[in-house]
Amino acid sequence: MTGVLLIAVVTLGVLVRTLFRRLRTLEAQVRDLRLERTLPEVAPTTTTTTTTPLAVPAENVSTITPEDIAPPVTPVVPSRPEPTASEPKPAPPPRSPKPRMTFETIVGGKLPIWIGAAALVLSGFFLVRYSIDSGLLGPFARTLLAGLFALVLIAGSELARRIPATRDDARVGQALAGAGTASLYGTLYVGAALYHLIGVSIAFSLMVVVTLAALGLALRHGSPTAILALIGGFVAPLLAGFGESGVGPLLVYLALLIAALFGLSIRRGWAWLALAACGGGFAWANLLIVMLPGGGLAGVGGFVLLLAIGATLALPGTGRTAARPWLRLVPLIAGLVQLLILAPALDFSALSWGLYLLLSAATVWLGWRDAKLAAGAGAALALVLVLLAAALLQPLHPAAPAAAIVITVLFAGAGQALLRRGPLWAALAVGGSAGPVLVSIATDSALLTPSAWTMLLLALSAACALVSWRTRDMANAAVRLGPGVVGGAAAAALLAGVAAAQALPEPWRWSAWLAIGVAIAGWSRRTGDAALDRLALVPLVVTTLAIAANFGLTHGYMLSVLTDHAAPPLADLIAIGLFPAALIAATGWLLTSSTSRRVLGWIALAVALSLVPAVLPAPWHAAGLGLAAALVIAGRVPLPGAGAAAALVTLAFAWHPIGDLLYLAGRAILGDRLPWRLLPPIADVLRTLTLPAALIAAALALRASLAPAWRQRANLAVAAIGIVTLYAVAKQPLAIGDVTRFTALGMAERVAITQALLAGGWALRARQPGLGRALTVIGMARFVWFDLVILDPVIVPQAVGPLPLLNAATLDAALVAAWLWRWRGARIGRFAVLAAVTLSVAASIRQVTHGTILTGAIGRTENWLYSAALLALAILCLGTGLRNRTAELRVAGLGLLTAVTLKVFLIDAAALAGVLRILSFMGLGFALIGIGWAYRRLIVTEPAVADPVTS
Repeated sequence: MTGVLLIAVVTLGVLVRTLFRRLRTLEAQVRDLRLERTLPEVAPTTTTTTTTPLAVPAENVSTITPEDIAPPVTPVVPSRPEPTASEPKPAPPPRSPKPRMTFETIVGGKLPIWIGAAALVLSGFFLVRYSIDSGLLGPFARTLLAGLFALVLIAGSELARRIPATRDDARVGQALAGAGTASLYGTLYVGAALYHLIGVSIAFSLMVVVTLAALGLALRHGSPTAILALIGGFVAPLLAGFGESGVGPLLVYLALLIAALFGLSIRRGWAWLALAACGGGFAWANLLIVMLPGGGLAGVGGFVLLLAIGATLALPGTGRTAARPWLRLVPLIAGLVQLLILAPALDFSALSWGLYLLLSAATVWLGWRDAKLAAGAGAALALVLVLLAAALLQPLHPAAPAAAIVITVLFAGAGQALLRRGPLWAALAVGGSAGPVLVSIATDSALLTPSAWTMLLLALSAACALVSWRTRDMANAAVRLGPGVVGGAAAAALLAGVAAAQALPEPWRWSAWLAIGVAIAGWSRRTGDAALDRLALVPLVVTTLAIAANFGLTHGYMLSVLTDHAAPPLADLIAIGLFPAALIAATGWLLTSSTSRRVLGWIALAVALSLVPAVLPAPWHAAGLGLAAALVIAGRVPLPGAGAAAALVTLAFAWHPIGDLLYLAGRAILGDRLPWRLLPPIADVLRTLTLPAALIAAALALRASLAPAWRQRANLAVAAIGIVTLYAVAKQPLAIGDVTRFTALGMAERVAITQALLAGGWALRARQPGLGRALTVIGMARFVWFDLVILDPVIVPQAVGPLPLLNAATLDAALVAAWLWRWRGARIGRFAVLAAVTLSVAASIRQVTHGTILTGAIGRTENWLYSAALLALAILCLGTGLRNRTAELRVAGLGLLTAVTLKVFLIDAAALAGVLRILSFMGLGFALIGIGWAYRRLIVTEPAVADPVTS
């Protein structure tokens, strides 16, 4: 009680503050109006004049008179002549703005009256309550006083309409009428249900009379009376108490109250009143669910059912739902949710199911009558599936299986019957067919045996497929998910997949799922629907996930593929390898998307190729795959890149020798002198690499129509394997396995391999230019890295041979220069040739002075021989460049000549002393001058360009 008084005091303070604020605003407006009326009106003239505003006397704004508050009188303006063509027409007078509903107008103008009326109603209720609690009055006196108080309030509302002081303000009559109506409802409820002073029939008749009176008063006084009648009608039972009288009279009372409010909302076009009445009814239903035991809630369920249907039927009569048709769905969905909440309180009994299914049937019927309400049927299906899942999760659920059957028949039947009306009915047909059975099997699979589940799932799958068939004319070439052709096919596939899981063991069910994908792909090609084309990939994803989740079933198969494990049983070969490969290939062939076709084709090829190593012993895995790749290439498989993919798979299964060879290459690049010890057995190389490469090469030779790009890639792969094979074979004869053999034979073996690569690049320069360039680059890289950096014979002891000009070091550099001569047309090629020739000359001098082992210090003789030989080479280059007019050779000759000159005078003459040293430096000066003069006279062939500054 104290809390209520505190709220009333706070509210009253806010209202008083608002009243004073509005009074100050009104005074300011009156002052402005008085100021405008004191200004003289200036008649319009044709000439422009300047007027001086008149001063306003202070006494004109000091006081407010009643005349100032009166509305201004519109002055009569004499008619003016029509303007001529030269005169502009006067602008039309501005329209007065429409009054806006602002926060101030609501809180300051309407809310105080409404709160006052509500306070009157509460005061009457609390007075009666206080008299009851204190025992001052008996039941009859209390009821009589409450009724008299209500009648006085209603009489006061009619009196307020006639008294001059209040008839201009309709809000006073509205508040009194609303409070009186709410008080009458409460009085009748107290007298009939609480004190039993009147019988049921008399109470019912009086409630009808009060309802009619409330309707009449609301029609006379407007919405505020209706609001107060609504609030009072719903709050009265709560304040008076209802526990002792039972739930029956209360529900009858609420039904009559809501019916009266519905009638009033239809009569006045108040959709908000109908929705508010519906909300009040559902609020009372929730309160009763909380406060009453389960046995007393049957009537509440019936009340909710009637309320949802009645509100849905009443809302169109208000005329305000045309612009917002979704408002008509609010009572239906609220009723479904309310019954969903009520079902656990009724222990999911047959009564709760009957109420829910009856309301669901009503939603379907209303959706059939009015297309704007069809969405309610979809909401009913979604909520009833939630209810079914909750019921089946209970330990005992005797009514749930029968309810699932009724749900399926109701929604699937309605959807199939009204399928052509729109996509929502197609969704209803699909959801009604698939939803109940999937929920049932997911929550309680023990309801039926696996065979019974299989038959039921297949039958419902056929029903969903029928939906897709009947809506096939709605297929779309764009990727759009529709509940008809796409939704029906998806639901049919899902049900068929679950049926396969019930009937077939793993891994055989995987093939069944992939077969479903084939069916969807075929249906996609038949209809031309792009979304179905994507849907056909889902069974493959499901199968992949199932395989990942059940790796134990494929463990033996994968071991036989990847290792030397024994071959799996024939059943596994068929179920895991053969059938999936064929079904995935069929799906890819039927699809219309080129990307999907290629991806599925590659997957099918990989699965099919896995059969080869699964059947063959481990040493022959790569050979068998090479044969399979050759057959794929020669057989013209309609899959771009199939041959290359098969070749890559073959290389993948040769991972062991390839890994050994890669490790060998890494060690050799880092300077290992004995890579022969790291070579895999030559038999493994020939069986695992050479034989598959030979088979693939033979297939490429037979397949003349292969695309050039793919042929080139395949040729490069085969050539790489061939190079590796030749390298392994070339390492076998000398078998350099210790340091002694490396010192004796290492240089000869390395030079032979390098020159073989360069010779192969030169031989293939015309027929296979890409492969020829690759061999040349590899050979040059070997020469630079091994012969000049890591294993240079000047640093690492190696026998180059006893012959001065025919030793390995000289021939190696000379042959490199010869192979580089083919690129002499390019500038860098000419310099590379000159560098190689210089290295060959230097190697010959080193061998002449040191013999077969080139390590050791440089002597004086060797030093002078270098100078002489390089000087001769420089003169040769310079003369050739002058004769052939080749700028690069002239530059190279002069550069080499400069280097030799510097070497002679800085290095060779370093041991000289005295005059010789002086002469050496003098000669160096003249030599350098001569080089400059020669460069200017011989190298610069173009005429000098005149300097614009000096000329």
